[in-house]
Amino acid sequence: MQVYFIKEVQAFEYVTFTELKIDKQSDFCCEKLKKYVAMVKSWSSKIGKFCIVEKDILVEIDYCPFCGEKIEYISVE
Repeated sequence: MQVYFIKEVQAFEYVTFTELKIDKQSDFCCEKLKKYVAMVKSWSSKIGKFCIVEKDILVEIDYCPFCGEKIEYISVE
């Protein structure tokens, strides 16, 4: 599964921060992951990966927890 993300720089008066947003061209490996992502906020805009929250700690997902397929994160310019 390939997940594409876009780097966006947000600039305000005195603050600038980078946000990594998932691109709509990303394809999900299975319906279960697609439904999970729709229901639970699992995309981390700080690290650009899907995550599971365990006791206030973000655990990055490199493999689909439902079907086991490897997830490749690709930056789109």
